[in-house]
Amino acid sequence: MGFFKEHKFIGSIILFIIVYGIFIMIRNNNVDIHNVNSLYKSDERIYKEELGEDDKKMYDLILEGALKHQVYFNIDMDEFHCYDYEDCADIINYANEAIMVDHPELMNYGGYSWQYNNGKFRLFLKPSYYLSLKDYYGVWRIESILNKIEKETKNMTDKQKIIYVYNWMGSHNDYDYYFTFASKNQSIYSVFIKKNAVCAGFAKASQIIFQRIGIESYIVNGSSEDYHMWNIVKYNDKYYYYDSTVAVGYKKSSEHYYDGLRQETMKGYSAFHPNWYPKIEETNMFAE
Repeated sequence: MGFFKEHKFIGSIILFIIVYGIFIMIRNNNVDIHNVNSLYKSDERIYKEELGEDDKKMYDLILEGALKHQVYFNIDMDEFHCYDYEDCADIINYANEAIMVDHPELMNYGGYSWQYNNGKFRLFLKPSYYLSLKDYYGVWRIESILNKIEKETKNMTDKQKIIYVYNWMGSHNDYDYYFTFASKNQSIYSVFIKKNAVCAGFAKASQIIFQRIGIESYIVNGSSEDYHMWNIVKYNDKYYYYDSTVAVGYKKSSEHYYDGLRQETMKGYSAFHPNWYPKIEETNMFAE
């Protein structure tokens, strides 16, 4: 005890490292990969309805690795019954896209990269942040934000709620033009806490809010000139594209600000997996 009395600062650091190490060990032993956190109730629709057995194995592997903050892991692709580079890469991509749609609440996952050599992949997971305590801080902070949004939209019509979420994204965030492809920009942590993100973060955050306020919606992976993510929302029993990235990219005074709610401006959008979604309307969501 004498050391800690004489070296209080160093002692505090050592104590923190010990406690943090125990915390991480307990946390990693109690990860439920299909119940990520309290921010979103996932039905894992894509996992259950669209994935084959090998896709599901890859999905579980990536999701568990992200939740445990693994930096990388090796994959023997013989276990996934794929026997050339392209087939194996397709399984990884397909599983990753399914995770993006099923689990927008996954805060500390910004994508992946890999190395390939002689039939084996080394998969590197890209975190949104490095300190796992931020998982708990993020959930606590985002819950308080969602509670406020839920109260503010309680008496709104569906139309008002959809426009509210669009405006909320536009007024609370900036688009990160400088580090567009950085892993830190891809999750809801970037949107709700950092207030600086790109399309993946905005689509996931919109999905989280829509579920909380009672609007049926979906996340879409696809392209709009380049890789893009956006949402589908249900309004008056029909389904429409919704792109809150447009709200963030333009000032509200711009004539293009509400283009993310107009189907006529999103005719060039193409979903990677259209079979995952209901039929999309071609007319505008709201009458002009």
